[in-house]
Amino acid sequence: MRESGYGKAAYRISPRLAGENPGLGKIPPRWAATVRVRRNGLRLELDLRDNLQAILYYTGRYEPDVLRFLRRELQAGDVVVDVGAHIGVHALAAARILRRSDGRVVAFEPASDSATKLRAAAHRNRLRVEVVQTALGARPGTAGLYGDARYDAADAGVRSQYGDAALVEQVPVRTFDAWAEETGLSRLDVVKIDVEGAEAAVLTGMSRSLRTLRPRAVLVEVKQRERTDTSAEELRELLRAHGYAKAARLGHNELFRPAGVWRGSRSTGRARRG
Repeated sequence: MRESGYGKAAYRISPRLAGENPGLGKIPPRWAATVRVRRNGLRLELDLRDNLQAILYYTGRYEPDVLRFLRRELQAGDVVVDVGAHIGVHALAAARILRRSDGRVVAFEPASDSATKLRAAAHRNRLRVEVVQTALGARPGTAGLYGDARYDAADAGVRSQYGDAALVEQVPVRTFDAWAEETGLSRLDVVKIDVEGAEAAVLTGMSRSLRTLRPRAVLVEVKQRERTDTSAEELRELLRAHGYAKAARLGHNELFRPAGVWRGSRSTGRARRG
């Protein structure tokens, strides 16, 4: 399926967009099933009530531009951190790419059901993914994960601290810097952050690691949201303050590289010394 075809299919399939497609038949959430399939070389168990999982099932992929980026970018021995990993679509893909090297994939996912599915998928596919069941933020504490009133309660991908529906779960929050110090993290190459509006808080709690470990690629979901503490431009400014410059846009995600040290190649998207 071409990129344009994927976009059209995702738009038509997405349970989130049912109201914008009144002429299209939608599978009621109560009829949606949990199915076992093979996607992107991975054996997965997908809950079709969830937006991300439905798109992956019906189109065969999810955020294909991010998957291409991982395939181009990752090198033997890389340490990859996926913050807001959900069921692990990207974390599992990274682990599969690095499976024959001494690379390391760490997935932060606070929701207990999503973290359980991620662990099961890693085991099923014989991949090494370290699942850390906590939210990341600017300071330690706790936070509520709330649903979004516009979507089905089973749509785990839209849960956030800014949701306007029922409380799903109270989760612990810690800073990435504290976790990195506690675990003795000495290398960090690629970071992906998608936390439904809390990206700025994650980056604030990661500031020391960004400064000292200097990952060569930071991929962040950047959206203009109604319910969040930080605008898209403020988020970009925060990354600039950490010494990172925007290098590319991959759908809703923006790729940042250390400013003045790395520059992107248009042909490959890979970073190289400036």
